Amino acid sequence: MPRPTLTGTTIGAYRILSLLGAGGMGEVYTARDRHLERDVAIKVLPEAFSHDQLRIDRFRREAQLLAALNHPNIATIHGLEEADGALYLVMELVPGQTLAERLQDGRMPLDETLRVCRQLAEALGAAHHRGIAHRDIKPANIKLTPDGRIKILDFGLAKSSDDAKTILSVDDQPTMAVTSPGMALGTPAYMSPEQVRGEPGGTRSDLWAFGCVLFELLAARRAFAAPTMAETIAAVLMTDPDWHALPNDAPNAVRDLLRRCLDKDPQRRVQDVNEILTAIDRAQREGPATEQTGPKRTIRSLAVLPFVNTSGDAQMDYLGDGMTESLILGLSRLPLLKVTAQSSVFRYKGQTDRALDIGRTLGVEAVLTGRVLQRGNALQISVELADVEGWRIWGAQYRRRADDIFAAEEEITREISENLRLTLTREHTQTLVRRHTGNVEAYHLYLKGRFYWAKRTQDGLARSMQYFREAIECDPTYALAHAGLAEAYIPQAFYCHIAPSEAFPRARRAAQRAIEIDPDLAEARAVFTAIRAWYDGDLRGGEQEARVAIARNPNYPRAYQALAECLTVQGRFEEALAEIKRGVELDPVALYINAAVAMAYYYARQFDAALAQAQATLDMDASFYPGQLFLGLACQQVGRRSEAIAAFERASDLSQRSTLTVSALGAALASDGRTTEAAAILSELDEAARRGRYVSGTWVAAIHAALGDSDRALASLERARQDKCCWLLRSVRLDARFDGLRNLTRFTALL
Repeated sequence: MPRPTLTGTTIGAYRILSLLGAGGMGEVYTARDRHLERDVAIKVLPEAFSHDQLRIDRFRREAQLLAALNHPNIATIHGLEEADGALYLVMELVPGQTLAERLQDGRMPLDETLRVCRQLAEALGAAHHRGIAHRDIKPANIKLTPDGRIKILDFGLAKSSDDAKTILSVDDQPTMAVTSPGMALGTPAYMSPEQVRGEPGGTRSDLWAFGCVLFELLAARRAFAAPTMAETIAAVLMTDPDWHALPNDAPNAVRDLLRRCLDKDPQRRVQDVNEILTAIDRAQREGPATEQTGPKRTIRSLAVLPFVNTSGDAQMDYLGDGMTESLILGLSRLPLLKVTAQSSVFRYKGQTDRALDIGRTLGVEAVLTGRVLQRGNALQISVELADVEGWRIWGAQYRRRADDIFAAEEEITREISENLRLTLTREHTQTLVRRHTGNVEAYHLYLKGRFYWAKRTQDGLARSMQYFREAIECDPTYALAHAGLAEAYIPQAFYCHIAPSEAFPRARRAAQRAIEIDPDLAEARAVFTAIRAWYDGDLRGGEQEARVAIARNPNYPRAYQALAECLTVQGRFEEALAEIKRGVELDPVALYINAAVAMAYYYARQFDAALAQAQATLDMDASFYPGQLFLGLACQQVGRRSEAIAAFERASDLSQRSTLTVSALGAALASDGRTTEAAAILSELDEAARRGRYVSGTWVAAIHAALGDSDRALASLERARQDKCCWLLRSVRLDARFDGLRNLTRFTALL
C-alpha cells in the first residue's frame, strides 16, 4: 500500500499543498508560506529516518552546501527548519518541467539543447568553483522554467572537497544506494565508471553526467540504457553510447565534446567546465550540421586511427590494433585511395580525441576512428568517419557475435568506401572484401602476431613468430600468416638477432608458401626482395620482386624501401632516394622507413644529409636504436667522433647490447684511437659468439679495419661471405669505413 503523505497538513509556518516527488533522500512537497504569502518547496526527511544520525547529518550538509551557492541556475535555499519533530529544507519553488518530463515529447532541438546545456555547465562550474560536486546530475534533477531557464535541483548526494565522511542512503529507484564505505552513489545510467566501481565521484563525474544529459537531449534516449540495473552498470563500464543515434544536425564540436565527456578514463575526460563552454561556443558558431555543409568532394586520402580497446583489459589490445590493420590492408588495395600506413597511425594510439589534428598532420582528407569491445562471444564495434575540416561524414555501430568478425569488417570497409564517394569497379569491390582466412581462431592468432611484430624488439619478434605459427596450424592456407612469419625473420637477421643461415631459408619457405596461396600478396613479394638481394646476392632479382610488390599494392611503403635498398647498392642513388621518399610520403612518421632514408644517404656518401635525416628520425622517437646507429655512422664520417661514440653507446643500451650495435661502437672507439676499449669490444663479441649468439663478420671487420689490421679485417669479411651476412654486399661496395682496404688485391677479389 502507498505510504501516507503530508499533503493537507501544516509544518511550522507552511501548509503542505501537494507531493512533488519522493526518494531515498527525502520527500519534496509544494507548500504555502503563511507568513510571506508565497509558495515554496519543502524537502522533508522521512519519518523512518528521523532518528538516523547519519541521515540527519547528510540532510544538514545538503542545506549547508546549498547555502554556499548563489547562482541563477541553482535552486535557492531559504532555510533549514525543524517543527513538530520534523526536519525540513525550505527552498525556491521552481516552475516548469524537469528535463526528464520534457524528453517525453521527443528530442530537444539543437539550439535549445545548446542553450540549456550552457546554463547547466555554468551552474556546475559555480558549484565546482566552491569545491562542491553534485554527483547526481540527471534530467530528473534539472527543471526547465517557462522562460527557458534551467535550475539544478536536489543536492542530496552533493559533497564538498573537504567532506571525508561516509554518506549512507537507502536503495531506491532510480537512485543507487551507498550502504558502506566504497559503495557507489547516484543513478546508474548517469554515473561515471569510477562511481559505479565505488571510487570517489568528484567533479569529473559531474562532467560525465553532463555528457549523459547532453546525449539524451539530442538523441531522446539514454547514453547507457539497459533493462536492469546490473546491465546498465555493465554498459557504463564496458560499452560506448550508440553514436549513430545522434541526429544528423549535431555539429562536430558537439560530437567531439560528447566523446571527451564520456571517456571512461577520467584522466582523458574533459577536465573542467571551461572546456565544455568553449565547445558549446564553437558549436553555436558552426550551427547545425547538414548534408549541404558536409564535403561533396571525393575523398582521396584517409588515415585509419588505431581502434580503441574499451574492454579495460590490455590483453585485448591486439583486437583493436588488428582490426585497424585489417581495414588499412583492405582499403590500401584500392588504387583510387591513399591510405596512411599502419606504422604512421600507430604512433597516435590513444589519441583519438585529436583525430582531426592528427589527420591534418598526416596530410589526409579524412580520418576514421573506432572503438571495439569483445565480451565472450559478443562483439561491439563503433566507427566514425570525419573530414579533417571538421565535418562528420558517416558513423555506425555494429553488434555481432565474435565469430562474425569477418562480416563486420567487410561491412565496415564497404560502407567506408561508399561514404568516401569512390567509384569502384566490380574488381575493386571484390578486392575490398577479400578474406585471407575463414578461421576466426587463426585470424585472432595472426592479429596477435602482428601486434608483437610491430614492437620490433627481439622478444616481440620471437613472440610474433610463435603466434604466426599457431595461426598456420589452425589454417595452413592462411597466406597472410605465412607472409607474417616470413617478415618476422628478416629483421631478426638484419639486426643480427639470429644467423642469416637460419633466418633467410626459413623466411624463403614461408614467403614461398604465401605466394603459392596468393600470388598477388605484396607482403610476401617484399620479403623475397630481401632474400634475393641480401642472401642470394641477386640485386636485379630483388629489384624485380620489389617492383612486383609495388604493382600489386602501390600503397605498401615497405616495398619502396626494399626497392630503394636494391638500387642503392647498385649505385643508382638518385633513383633510390626517389623511391624511398615515395615510401615516406605513404608512411611519413614510420621510424623504420625514415631510418632507411638516412641509410640511403649514408651509402650515397651524402653524410650531412644522412646525419640530418637520422636526427629527424630520433626527434620522432629517441629510443629507436636503428636511428642512433645511423646517426653514429654519419657522425663518424663527418669527423664528430665523440658524438658518434655517444650515439653508438645509446644504441647499444637501447638494444640490450645487441652484437650489431656493440660492433659499431667498437669500430668508432678504434677510429678514435681508443684501442684498448676496442680490443675489449672484440673480446666481448668473441664471448658472445662462443655462447651461440650471431656476430656479423662484416661489422667485426670494420673494427679490425679501424685498428689497421687488414688481415683480420679481410678474414672477418670472408667469414661474413660464408655466413651470407646481409650487410656484406652494401658494406664492401659502399661503406666508407672500408675505404682503407679498397686497394688491396684480396679485397678486390672479395668484391
